[in-house]
Amino acid sequence: MFLIASIARAAPTVALVATRGAPVLPALASEIELHAGRAVVVRTVAARDVEPMTFGERAAQLVASGEATVVVWIAPVDRGFLVLAAGAWPGRALVELVRVDAGIGSAEIERTVALKVAGLLDALLAPHVGARAALGVVGAAPPEWRLEVAGVVAREPHQRGLDGRAVLAVARAWTLGDWLVAPALAGYWQPTGAIDAPRGRASVIEVGAAIALEADRPLGALELFARPRFVAAVLNATGVTSDDRRGDAWVIAPHVGLEAGLRRALSETLRLGVVAGVDAALIHHELQIDGQTVVDLGRVRLHVGISLTMSL
Repeated sequence: MFLIASIARAAPTVALVATRGAPVLPALASEIELHAGRAVVVRTVAARDVEPMTFGERAAQLVASGEATVVVWIAPVDRGFLVLAAGAWPGRALVELVRVDAGIGSAEIERTVALKVAGLLDALLAPHVGARAALGVVGAAPPEWRLEVAGVVAREPHQRGLDGRAVLAVARAWTLGDWLVAPALAGYWQPTGAIDAPRGRASVIEVGAAIALEADRPLGALELFARPRFVAAVLNATGVTSDDRRGDAWVIAPHVGLEAGLRRALSETLRLGVVAGVDAALIHHELQIDGQTVVDLGRVRLHVGISLTMSL
C-alpha cells in the first residue's frame, strides 16, 4: 500500500500516483508547477502494485479525507495512455483528463498532462466551479488567444487559374473535453495577374474577410481541425480594351466554405500546419469588356497551403 503525507491547506495539492503500467515521467511534477500558475504542492507517490482501472474509489477517498486536492494517475490503454483524475466536484468520482499516444515521447506526454491538470485546478478552484462541474467541463484548460498566418494557393475554375493568397487570422480557443472550439476572424489578400481576352485585358485584386468556427481534436503533438466559414470578398477589376480605353469595377462576392487540416506542435506556443479548403460563391459574377466575358469568377474554388499558429 502507499501513504500520502498530510500537508498545509494553504495551497492546492496534486497527488501523482504511479500505478501499474504508468510511464516514467520524471519532469511531470515540475511541469505541473510551471503551468498551474499558482502556488501548488505536487506529491509523487509510487504504487506500482495498484491496478489503475480500479483505483478510482481509493483516489476519491484521498480527496475526501483532505490528503489531496486532486489525485492524478495514468492507465495504459491500447496504443497509449489514459490520464484519470479524482477531485472534489459534485456528482462525479473521477474524470478522464486526456488520452495520449505512447509514441509522442515522455516530454510531450508530460507537457500535455501538465496543461490538463493546470486547467483542472483552475476550474476546480474557481468560485463558479459548481456550475462548471454540472456542465461537465471541470477539466477544461483556460481559453487562449491564437494568431495564425498562412500562405495558400487558390485554384479558380476559369480565367484566374492559380493565385497566391496571404491570410492573417485571430481566434479564441476553449477546451471542451477532448476538443478545442475556436471562433475566428480572418482577413486575406489575393492578387491575380493580367488576363488577356480578344477584346482587352483585365487584372483582379481580391481582399476578403472571413468568420469561422473551428473545432480541433488534439492527438498528442498533432492537432486535427475543421472550420466552416463565411467569406465576404471585395474584388477590384481593372480593364483595358484593345483600343486603350480603361475602366474599373468593384464587386462584392460572398462565399460559404469549409477548411480542414492538420497541425504539429513545434513548441509549447507554435504549431505548423497544412490546410485545405473549398468555397462556394453565393452570387455568380462575370467581368466583361464590351459585352464579352473576360473573367468568369465561377461558383466553386479550392485552396491548399501552409499555416503557422501561435498561442498568445
